[in-house]
Amino acid sequence: MEKNNGWIKIVIVIFLVAVGIFVFYKLKKPNVITIDVDEPTIEIVEDTEFSDGLSNPVSVHTFEPNEFGEGVVEVATFSYDLDQDGHPDKISRARRETGTAHFQYIYKVELNDGQKLVNITPKDLFTVEGAECAHQKIQFSFKPDFSITKISRPMGEDWNTPTQSTKTVYALWNNGLRVVTTSEYKTACDVAELF
Repeated sequence: MEKNNGWIKIVIVIFLVAVGIFVFYKLKKPNVITIDVDEPTIEIVEDTEFSDGLSNPVSVHTFEPNEFGEGVVEVATFSYDLDQDGHPDKISRARRETGTAHFQYIYKVELNDGQKLVNITPKDLFTVEGAECAHQKIQFSFKPDFSITKISRPMGEDWNTPTQSTKTVYALWNNGLRVVTTSEYKTACDVAELF
């Protein structure tokens, strides 16, 4: 009987050691330092709308189109010191409806020489907008220096056929806007996606 008691004691000891090892590993805390942090809020933008870079108009005037839905329907005026001479210069943006799904924004840039506003608008400073694609877009930049970027493309087989675009950058030079660079650019339907 004592032989059986010896075996029982050995089995009990082995069982207790196994339970001890199991409990030790289950309860052992990993050597990890936990730091509480705030969860970041990430704004997910589904569809970014194009901006021409102009903001905070000093005036906005609206008008009714003609009976065919054509004509200038809005003129927004912006005041910036484009040439950093201390005089407020003027940029105007007019929205012209065509009576179709197409429309234009027509821009006018004027420098204030201290006595009068001088029109320095480059030729073709307007957008060509369609229901699906824009063929020409304009974007104004004020930092580090004033510049205008125009991306345009010709009509393809139809309005929505992608074609190769041209990128033109204008900058102030000698009290006027001059072309700094013109280069062939990417192929696209909507040139707004190329900014």
